[in-house]
Amino acid sequence: MEPVRIPITPELHKNRKKIVAIGTVVTIITVSIFLGLSLNTDATINVMGVEVHFEYAGSQSGYFGSPVQNYTWNFKTLDSGEIFHFTLVVNNYANVSHSINSITLSHSGFTLLSVNYPSPILIKPHSGQTLELTIQAPSHEYVGKVSVNILAM
Repeated sequence: MEPVRIPITPELHKNRKKIVAIGTVVTIITVSIFLGLSLNTDATINVMGVEVHFEYAGSQSGYFGSPVQNYTWNFKTLDSGEIFHFTLVVNNYANVSHSINSITLSHSGFTLLSVNYPSPILIKPHSGQTLELTIQAPSHEYVGKVSVNILAM
């Protein structure tokens, strides 16, 4: 007995080509999605604390305390570009008013988005001011402290 042969019509041949093309496109899309998910480009940022550097301009210094002040957490893990807040209380230990003229960040990629008071921030003698800094994390991996620089007058 001979095997049964089915004739390949032009319509069957055309439908086979369509099915192969659709299968190829679906395979490419599926592989692209899984490859894209496995190549996660999000960075992890571990902020181990905040280090505040006071630069005292003028003849007096130390009226806001030590030139370098460290604030630590156990750590704060952030995603790429995540926004976080840091609250800093600045006390004026002098007998005269002093001001904070500017606040900047040192580390590449961190962005200071806002401070709850516009500069210059005047702090009266023997009083304090609570500053809330809104900071955006970088888009690259980072482990360490964030350095805040304050120019004081």
